[in-house]
Amino acid sequence: MDTLKIRCLVIDDEHLAVEKLAGFVRKTPMLELAGTFTNPLEALGFLKTHAVDLIFLDIQMDDITGIQLLEILKEKPYIILTTAYSEFALKGYELNVTDYLLKPISFERFLQAVDKVSDKFWPQKPHPVAEAVHTPATPEREFILVKADYMMQKVCFSEILYIEGMKDYLGIVTTEKRIMTLMNFSTLENLLPEHGFCRVHKSFIIALSRIDQIERNHVIIRKQRIPIGDSYRKAFFELLKAKGIIQ
Repeated sequence: MDTLKIRCLVIDDEHLAVEKLAGFVRKTPMLELAGTFTNPLEALGFLKTHAVDLIFLDIQMDDITGIQLLEILKEKPYIILTTAYSEFALKGYELNVTDYLLKPISFERFLQAVDKVSDKFWPQKPHPVAEAVHTPATPEREFILVKADYMMQKVCFSEILYIEGMKDYLGIVTTEKRIMTLMNFSTLENLLPEHGFCRVHKSFIIALSRIDQIERNHVIIRKQRIPIGDSYRKAFFELLKAKGIIQ
């Protein structure tokens, strides 16, 4: 085992949430992914025989909640709670967790949480996560290629209006056309520029610059009414305020 890395476990009963966090872990040099679980009981079994340093733990799960799992653990690693419901934050901090991530989780917010763990894990060492956030990166990509109709099709970020989940497909709606691809939300979210897009519903990602109007429960883009999901509403409006788009 590489002693310079923090061994992580991801526990969430939603496959897409697991894929997104696992992708974030793999992109972070100081972290090592020890395993992922959508069944918290299986995760408990794993933890009896495997040591980890950090757990990304969802709160709301079917068999047992993340809070219950945390209370069961005799030896507790560092814990970062993840949930779509902000009302659980207080209970999490009562259990002395390191941080609390509200879904949908951005990579930058993920790095901030990991940085808190690194402060405790390596109290005398520099913080590579913070450097990763502030160090100028290579020029940002302007497009991606997605598989559609037996070919790889170019999608420019500047042309995207919104992205809609449609059962097994994603519909990428641009200024010119709709592109259907089998790519899942988690994979596509990791490819999109973080500053320009936001997930507002379990089935919709929107381009912030393309918003024409916001109603109480909907965003309007090119006369298309896109619902704002209850679990995404707070993060969406906080993002708009942080960017100075609304007061």
